[in-house]
Amino acid sequence: MRKFGNTGMEIKRVGFGGIPIQRISQEDTNKVIDELEKCGVNFIDTARGYTISEEYLGNALKGRREKFYIATKSMSRDYESMKKDIEISLKNLQTDYIDLYQMHNVKPAEYDTIFGEDRAYRALLEAKEAGKIKHIGITSHGLETVEKAVESGKFETIQFPYNIVENQADEVFKKAHEKGVGTIVMKPLAGGAIDDGTLAMKYILSRE
Repeated sequence: MRKFGNTGMEIKRVGFGGIPIQRISQEDTNKVIDELEKCGVNFIDTARGYTISEEYLGNALKGRREKFYIATKSMSRDYESMKKDIEISLKNLQTDYIDLYQMHNVKPAEYDTIFGEDRAYRALLEAKEAGKIKHIGITSHGLETVEKAVESGKFETIQFPYNIVENQADEVFKKAHEKGVGTIVMKPLAGGAIDDGTLAMKYILSRE
């Protein structure tokens, strides 16, 4: 188990990314969750943009919600859209709260525009104050975005690609660790470019 930044969550270092749920049935999703529970994996990450992933996971997690930390995310950038997406996620996942809600795929050029009165970050803050979400995170494919996020103090977690062939996040991950910001590795197999999954995981797990 590993402390997830300063969130108070203690999670297995290997979690489950929910994007492939789009390609399987509800029955198979139930089997996946069974296997995660058996292996002691307790962190699941999905997204509004992963079509039926939230819904299938919500159905599969019925009766065992407390055994998992759930993270999801939204591409919404304005206040009303994010507010709506949070409610849809809660309904889809059949839960009263979401452990981590992330701003999804924020580009460097967008970063400074998400904090205004009518922008998405305000909706996340309000949802956190209401107990609908526990923590606020951000995901990006742009190094500049996660660098700014770590320095800002506005986000409790960052998610960024990291694998054998993409390790440009080394320094920002170290800085995040120093500041108590949780880090989530995206694309551990480089989007399918790495064939040897065991080697890929060993590389990532060898990093602090």
